[in-house]
Order: sequence, then C-alpha cells, then structure tokens
Amino acid sequence: MTTTKTTTRNRPARRRTILLAALAIYCTVAILFVVALSAGLAPAGGGGAVFGARVAIVELEGTIVDVDDVLRELKSHRDNPQVKAVVLRINSPGGVVGPTQELHAAVIRLRESGKPVVASLGAVAASGGYYVAVAADKIYANPGTLTGSIGVIFQLPNLDGLMKKVGVDYVVVKAGRYKDIGNIARPMTAEEQRILQTLLDDVHAQFTLRSWPLPTDGLCRALRRKT
Repeated sequence: MTTTKTTTRNRPARRRTILLAALAIYCTVAILFVVALSAGLAPAGGGGAVFGARVAIVELEGTIVDVDDVLRELKSHRDNPQVKAVVLRINSPGGVVGPTQELHAAVIRLRESGKPVVASLGAVAASGGYYVAVAADKIYANPGTLTGSIGVIFQLPNLDGLMKKVGVDYVVVKAGRYKDIGNIARPMTAEEQRILQTLLDDVHAQFTLRSWPLPTDGLCRALRRKT
C-alpha cells in the first residue's frame, strides 16, 4: 500500500521532468536551425543574412501621391545599423511635385548617413520617378526603360462652349482676384496663364537644378543628350 502511494506521487514530477527536457531539446534545435540558416544565406563577403549586414530594397510603384509609407521605410533603413546599403527600385511615371521632393530629400538624407543608395529603374521612371532616382549614388536601367521626361505640365479642360450649348450656367462666388484660376467653365485670361506659366517655370527650375549633378556614367550622359 505504501509503495503504491509513493509511485502515484512521483508521476507528476516525472511528467514535469520529461516536459522540461523536451522543451530544452526543442529550443536547442530551433537555435541551431537559425544559426545554420544564417550561415547558409550569408554573403561571400561576410555578414549573416539574419544577424549581419544586409542590403535593403525599397520599391516605389505607381503614381507618386501618398509617399508616407516609403518615407517611413527609408528612415527605418537609415536608422538601422544592420542595413549597409539600399536599392531603390523605381517603376513610376511621376506624380505630384511635393511628395516627389520629399522622396528626393529622404534619399539624400539616407546617403548623407553614410549608406550608398542605388536606383534601379523598371519599365518606366519618368518625370518625378526620375527626379527621385537622381538622388541616388548610381542609376541602373534596362535599354527599354522609359525615363527622363524632365518637365512640368498643367492641363485643364475648357468646357465653356459645351456648357453654353447645353444651357448650363456656372456661378462663382469668390474672395480674391485669382481664387478661381483654372475655372473650367470659362476661358483662361492671359494674366492667369502668365501666373501659371511662372509657377511651372519655377518648379521646372527646381527640377533641373536637382537633376543635373549626376554621376558621370553612360546612362546620365545619354539622358543629358536626350534632354
């Protein structure tokens, strides 16, 4: 009777011992797997793929409008000591001026932190896409990549004739002489066109000023000849 009670009491202790041993074996195997994976994926020049130095890839896709996610990504790589360089993959026809300039400045800050940046152009990297690319240390593109398109454009339809034909009267109440500049319901005045042209010339000057100080490789020379 005494022997039976002792055996019953010892069973929970044995279960705990077996469970702890199994957990220790599992953890050991997991650590060895991670170490082996890091060693197997390590680049030839040294630095593990999991724990060591790495090259980050940032993708810029589509029209440049909302760039908050890309900006956060660039800042994260700038602050991460394990990231030693960044490849900026661009496939964009351009977009809004302000966000494009934000990306250009973010790439410049990344370079100033001591991390090389390489721009890789996809099917198209035109206008604002090219503007972001020139902030990198080097630009690489395929022979068929559509790039360049250094310029600024502002387009508005003139529906004055159509609205008169269908009997639509467009009423504008404004405070400020040029508040309704670009109104599609009437022809643009010469003064309004002069104002918009001055604005576009200013933005274009900012574009070309940032675009010209490029690395003197074959791509940049070719782009200068085209533009």
